[in-house]
Amino acid sequence: MKIAELRNKPFILLVLKDGLADGYFTEEFVHKGKQQLSDMSLRIASDNLSIIYADHIKKACEIVLGIINLGLLSHCDNNTEKAKDIIKTQGIVYCFRAGWAKYAELKLISAEYFKQIKLDTYALAANDTSDITLIHADLVKKGQDSLKLFNLHRIISSKYAANVVIPETDEDYLRFELQKLLNSAIALMLIDSQHKVFNNERYDQLISYLSKTDVKILLEKFALCVADFAETQSVSTKNYLQESSLLDFNEFKSIITSQKKLSVYIPEILELSVNLTNELNDDFEGGYDFGIDDQEDIAYLKPE
Repeated sequence: MKIAELRNKPFILLVLKDGLADGYFTEEFVHKGKQQLSDMSLRIASDNLSIIYADHIKKACEIVLGIINLGLLSHCDNNTEKAKDIIKTQGIVYCFRAGWAKYAELKLISAEYFKQIKLDTYALAANDTSDITLIHADLVKKGQDSLKLFNLHRIISSKYAANVVIPETDEDYLRFELQKLLNSAIALMLIDSQHKVFNNERYDQLISYLSKTDVKILLEKFALCVADFAETQSVSTKNYLQESSLLDFNEFKSIITSQKKLSVYIPEILELSVNLTNELNDDFEGGYDFGIDDQEDIAYLKPE
């Protein structure tokens, strides 16, 4: 069990207390450290919170404590003797800068993700024994996953997007759109199409196939298509798709199983061009895709 867990204090406070108790730190040294902690807390409050409200000052102190803890632990391997030596020879400010550098690493993973991280995520109260290194490691992993999602959406959309892709960073939106792209990829494989985007003919072929084929046979082929698609991906992409459940296709399989209102539900889960979507919804103003019905639309527009 770690020392901070044994004595119910953040690691940096325990090190200072131990160092003072065994004479390693002088009273003057500890007083100087406290003054530096106060100065840094006021600076954090001034830059990120407010120095007007007492609760903001308290939160700034907790943020400084957490950042220092992260920096100290990243250099001492949870060893109190090494920690005391770092504090005595390098100082409190050094530990804060080391912790801030770890925090700033998140920006290198993804600038957009970094903007979403609140600084008080790193806050530690005086009686908080949370492992700040685990908190930081979890944020790093989430940042890496966020970047993977963004890059994967970019790669898959370059192949299967039927419309112009508008750059987005919202993870829920990216995941929703990515699932539609993946649904389209599998749907095209179901009808043995080599194309990457649906048109009227391929869409009608899909609906006909789903309507007339036995459900058991459909699901068996569906599983084969998913497996084949996964095998064409890189190892990292395949692992991410599996870990994030994007290859489960629960909604798609549920529609196949129900065999009801395919023409209603299928368009909602696929990546379809605007023109095709408009035609499916009888929206003439949507444009043309050079189908048979376009000739009727053009004839309608011509003056008599």
